[in-house]
Amino acid sequence: MSNTTGILQGLEQRPIVAILTATAVLYPIGYMIYNVFFHPLRKFPGPWIAAATPWYYAYSVMTGRQASHNSALHKKYGEVVRVKPNELSFISENIWKDVYMHRQGQPQTEKARRDHFLPPGLFNIVNAPDDVHARQRRAVSHAFSDRAVKEQEPLLQKYVDQLMGYLRDMEQQDESFDMVAPLNFMTFDVIADLAFGESFHALEKKQTHSWISNFFDRLKPGCLMFEVMEMPGLLTLFNLFIRPMIERMMWKGDYVETKIAERLERGVGERPDLMSFVLKNNDAGKGMNKKEIVATFGIFMVAGSETTGTLLSGAIYLLQKNPRVMEKLKAEIRGTFTGNEEINLTRIGQLPYLHAVIDEAMRRYPPAPQGISRKSPASGINIGGQHVPGNVVIGVHPASAFRSPVNFSEPLEYIPERWIETDNPRFKNDRRDVFKPFSAGPRNCVGQNLAYAEMKLILAKIVFNFDLELVGGDVDWLEQDTFILWIKKPLMVKVKSVNRR
Repeated sequence: MSNTTGILQGLEQRPIVAILTATAVLYPIGYMIYNVFFHPLRKFPGPWIAAATPWYYAYSVMTGRQASHNSALHKKYGEVVRVKPNELSFISENIWKDVYMHRQGQPQTEKARRDHFLPPGLFNIVNAPDDVHARQRRAVSHAFSDRAVKEQEPLLQKYVDQLMGYLRDMEQQDESFDMVAPLNFMTFDVIADLAFGESFHALEKKQTHSWISNFFDRLKPGCLMFEVMEMPGLLTLFNLFIRPMIERMMWKGDYVETKIAERLERGVGERPDLMSFVLKNNDAGKGMNKKEIVATFGIFMVAGSETTGTLLSGAIYLLQKNPRVMEKLKAEIRGTFTGNEEINLTRIGQLPYLHAVIDEAMRRYPPAPQGISRKSPASGINIGGQHVPGNVVIGVHPASAFRSPVNFSEPLEYIPERWIETDNPRFKNDRRDVFKPFSAGPRNCVGQNLAYAEMKLILAKIVFNFDLELVGGDVDWLEQDTFILWIKKPLMVKVKSVNRR
């Protein structure tokens, strides 16, 4: 009797198993058929597999090849490419004004990805909705104004001089060294001092602080995690099992978070650091609360350091690979100054070729290669005269847009003159308006004044004081993986002090 009952129960369960199996097989097939043939984006160009499933593009992200993959797609399919079932990548100049700028009297685009694993209701300046972002932006903008940067110059000069000392120490050893390291040391030291009043002391110790190491160690897992979160069906599992662990890990007393909170408790103070400017202009009820300040300053720690060090590393490599450009820059800097004490923010701001060298380095090697995506309003949006349906992820990929032959002549060459000789027939077809290395609109980089000041001051003093030799220059240093940011390879150089006797 028991055997008979077991058999009957087995027969009853088989249809359920069959239904579940059929669903598991047929749903993905139906999902892909819909995406390819019936989705609102079906008419946009791109590989059919990218239209069918997000796993195609995710593979390039997970293997660190997103930058080269995205560029190859635009080279094959044009200025607009469907890179995922519900995502379009643009490289046209229209994308900035139509998507990122304020659209008077029209529905605004939204941030496509807001998840920074913050507690519910807490926003930083990157993930905040528009109304909260506007309030936060007003509070922090004073800290990055021209006036603020000018007051912060003594601190910048202090760390640039430490960097010069580091390079002289390396010269005495008469060995090649990785130039990426001291540039990262310095930029992280500067932003730490500006953010919470205490350096990482990385330059002094010639050693990466553990917080910096942990940051770089998290890039790849973080990149993979964000891709998994976008996969159909996986987000629910992620929220159930993975998110709680991440939130506990991120909010258990991070070193930088603790230091920022301590600096916040000290109040305005006399030093013209970032916190002083924020607190001076933080109107009650109209500014930022303490938790928002801590969360936002955590963003500044990365955005105000890694990208600056990345750009400087790329600029030095490009200068070494283009001796004509380096000699022209040397002539401008060494012909303008006779001593280090003369090199200040006011005077380097008057050097057009130095500015062009930095801009061309950002075009050729954009420090933030992926850009920030937006989501089209529910009613849809017109981009360059082309209608895009509602609730579609849209964005510009700087590494693709800035290096596309559609936008720039000789796009893979390093030619700073394109930013100065705007009437030169050689560059007449350059679409300079596509070049927005700090993004555009109300959410552009609030710290670009500080970034330019730091990059110009560092590069000017390096070129004034040293001649550099690239070691192992036969390897294309710019060919790098990307996991949110560039994963920089060692940039081996030797330095020699300039003899002015």
